[in-house]
Amino acid sequence: MASSSSPSAQTDSSRDTPPSSRSNTPDSESPETATCHSAIPTSTGSTTPDVTPHKLIIPADLTQAMVDADPKLKRFQQDLLVLTSFNDNDTLHWRPGWFKQEHHCKRFWTLQNPPNVVTELLPHPHLDRLVYTRRMRRDGDRKPGYVKTWEQWERYCELRGVPRDFMCDSQVGLMRLGLVRDGKGVVCALPNFPLYPEPQPRGTGRFLLTPSVYGTHLPPKFHDLKLTGSDDEVQAVVVHSDGALKVEPREEFFQHASQWTHYDGVGGYRDDANLVGSFDAQKDQSIGRRWSYLPWTKEQEESCRGEEDVVSADEKRVLKLKVRLRNSPKRKRDTVDEPLLASAGAIS
Repeated sequence: MASSSSPSAQTDSSRDTPPSSRSNTPDSESPETATCHSAIPTSTGSTTPDVTPHKLIIPADLTQAMVDADPKLKRFQQDLLVLTSFNDNDTLHWRPGWFKQEHHCKRFWTLQNPPNVVTELLPHPHLDRLVYTRRMRRDGDRKPGYVKTWEQWERYCELRGVPRDFMCDSQVGLMRLGLVRDGKGVVCALPNFPLYPEPQPRGTGRFLLTPSVYGTHLPPKFHDLKLTGSDDEVQAVVVHSDGALKVEPREEFFQHASQWTHYDGVGGYRDDANLVGSFDAQKDQSIGRRWSYLPWTKEQEESCRGEEDVVSADEKRVLKLKVRLRNSPKRKRDTVDEPLLASAGAIS
């Protein structure tokens, strides 16, 4: 969960350590305004074959309707919304596919702002979980608390595998388009249910969620699992490293080497494959995991859809097929339509 401290009042001394920087980093004044290096998120050399870093140009005069109509742009916006929902200097495991993966994907990384970006706390009910966002710096804003110069930002990006244009003005604009707003266009409190757990970095194993969060955090499709009975009947929600949430027999999980995947104390992951699984040594993870109001990955989003969502998606595919058939220049006679459409409905 996000830290309880606001950007304007940092009380935890452990949060006052700036990111690593070379000793000869000049202590220049932070710029009040700056242009982003590029509107194209970049990444290089992924060691995971199913992660394909994408290059995406953010159009000018963008609207949310345009974003919703473009699946890649929509996913990119959701990545930005997820990342910026946490406070600066928070530590994360997950990193989007357009971040550098090689040498970085098995390490923690700390979320930082460039010097011209400010963290804001979103509206929230009293004592509710804290969710943040970002905006560009304005005159009169408090000086940066962590990354104070562009030299430090360059060093941070180099060390953590973060694209140098991360949170540039066009990305912040795209992100803010997706914030929840009321009828007057004012940013309002976010939904606090359902919530989605942060996955491991891709390729670093899966983990169990403790049953106590199934009903309080997860979408309704995970609420009615079999949690008692013989060992081979008990079900569990497993979070895979691609983000997908799957219902699996709990018994099988404890025979899997990834039961023992854990942190080595210095930000890495390792598997103690020689240890023997034990039902008395449960490795569940609970509310201590970071949770987001949006799915962290496309796979997580798809795995959390209920039956009604799947039916709706199927109906949309059939409708699109009907439109294509109706507009096809190769259609020779109207009587061809009925058997084709009936077949399309059957296979979809």
